[in-house]
Amino acid sequence: MSALGTLALAGAALYGAGWEARRRAYARGWLKPLRVAARVISIGNLTVGGTGKTTLALHLARQAIARGLRVAVVCRDYRADRSGLSDEARLLREALDAPGGSRVFVGSRKAEQAAAAAAAGFDPVLVDDGFSTWSLERDLDIVLLDARDLWGGSALLPAGRLREPRRALQRAGVVVVSRLKPGESPAPLLAEVAAYAPAARLAAGRHRVHEVVALDAAAPPPDTRRVRVVTGTGHPRAVAETAREAGFEVASLSAYRDHHWFSAGEVRRELAAARAEDAVVLLTSKDAVRWRVHGPRGPALELRVVWEWVCGGDEVERQVLGEAR
Repeated sequence: MSALGTLALAGAALYGAGWEARRRAYARGWLKPLRVAARVISIGNLTVGGTGKTTLALHLARQAIARGLRVAVVCRDYRADRSGLSDEARLLREALDAPGGSRVFVGSRKAEQAAAAAAAGFDPVLVDDGFSTWSLERDLDIVLLDARDLWGGSALLPAGRLREPRRALQRAGVVVVSRLKPGESPAPLLAEVAAYAPAARLAAGRHRVHEVVALDAAAPPPDTRRVRVVTGTGHPRAVAETAREAGFEVASLSAYRDHHWFSAGEVRRELAAARAEDAVVLLTSKDAVRWRVHGPRGPALELRVVWEWVCGGDEVERQVLGEAR
């Protein structure tokens, strides 16, 4: 094994010891999570990287609004822009807010933001990426696992992508296998998950292509199905797969660090590279939020997806929304 691999395994061992110490501190009552005056539901994951948490949180929030519930969504200001908003926060506010105030609460401490949402009369409160937020008591934990890599390389950080060991799924009330391909059966994946989450409700879902829109109406993209996928998300290849599912020919894939805010120079370079390939830039909705920060700068497309249940969705939504006060 290389020296780098040995260091990664040593780091994973230290990380695991820290996780176990924190777990025991809460289990023994030495540390206590905050209880807020609302029903709190976390949509989280076991690994770093995108599993579709924000897409599912947005779907559940819309379902709650359709049922007449005064729902709020809490998210972190992780890698926020100068305004203090993360890309998730901007995306959620653009999709959910109406005149009269925001239902999206953003900050560095999710427990404080959940308390603020409850104090403002929101119920239920959905926490985007809250499974590892030990400081906040939840009524339900929903955990998403990526169908392409359920266990994040089967090792804790930094040796793998696991934030917590597999046995942490014992805390979950619902486990959802996400990012299934069209027509893919979830049965073998759910059977594997059940061994680690015997008490959880199991479900599966995927990202369904909803529509493709031009980012700049003043600069419509050329009439082509050939695209240069530009993305700063946790799974760039999954974005390219979704583009192909939408009927595009992927000429190239340009991947940036997760949550990367595109500079004006990067926008210009990507547009020029697309033109050289006789293609057009294609972005996810989350990427588009970070691309637009410098204003429209040429022809580009936004690929919009929505959450689609493959199995177990009705039961999950009843559990999430049917018990809200």
